[in-house]
Amino acid sequence: MLSRAKGSALIESLLAILVFSVGIVSLMSLLTATLRESDNARYRSEASLLATDLVSRMWSGDRSLQSLKQRFYPTAAEYQDWLARVRSTLPGITGVDNLPDLRIDDERQITLTLFWQTPSDAQKHQLVVVTRVTD
Repeated sequence: MLSRAKGSALIESLLAILVFSVGIVSLMSLLTATLRESDNARYRSEASLLATDLVSRMWSGDRSLQSLKQRFYPTAAEYQDWLARVRSTLPGITGVDNLPDLRIDDERQITLTLFWQTPSDAQKHQLVVVTRVTD
């Protein structure tokens, strides 16, 4: 009778260790998911600030259609200055991958799409900003 009690205590101890281990693993995966979402929120905030910066640059100068297209053409100095900030702030932007997409239509409607991708993400994230620049 005494040897059976010793065996059940061992089994109960092993089950307690198993339940504790499952709890620790669950907490670690929750922490990992929280950190990943925190990073995504930070990059979304940075992308929003970068988009606001570009739109404010458009509002601060000559707002004619011709001027906007000249100043923010992909090879223009003002656009390249802003693009350098984007590359230094958002992850995953390389030579041709995840570059911002800026469109200015004939009615001065601006559509800006910013992309980023962390090394741990399988898919890229994006922020789309649409505004109209008027006189």
